[in-house]
Amino acid sequence: MMKLQNILAVLLAAVLMFFGIIFLIASVYEITRIITGSILVATGLIILVYVFKINQPVKKYQVELPGDVKLNPITCPNCSASIPVENIKVVSGVTHAVCPHCGHTYQFSEEPKW
Repeated sequence: MMKLQNILAVLLAAVLMFFGIIFLIASVYEITRIITGSILVATGLIILVYVFKINQPVKKYQVELPGDVKLNPITCPNCSASIPVENIKVVSGVTHAVCPHCGHTYQFSEEPKW
């Protein structure tokens, strides 16, 4: 379900694009209307892209681990500083970490223990 803010943004984009198309159709009589119509249509498209692509909710997962699990702290391979959980992100299935002290970015994986 869309939020009221997103619904209003989509309606604004539709109105902008409608008037942009009207300006483009009327550009036969005045050439400056092409610029105005193009700006209105582009602004409407930018709003739609923002609402449907960028404004996606962040998915959070809660993992329940069986039995006693020992978690080792994650340290930066560059400066050996501890990396907080907020600086660890999964992008396209690959885990990336950014060190808050030196700014070093790296990907890591857990090796099997057998």
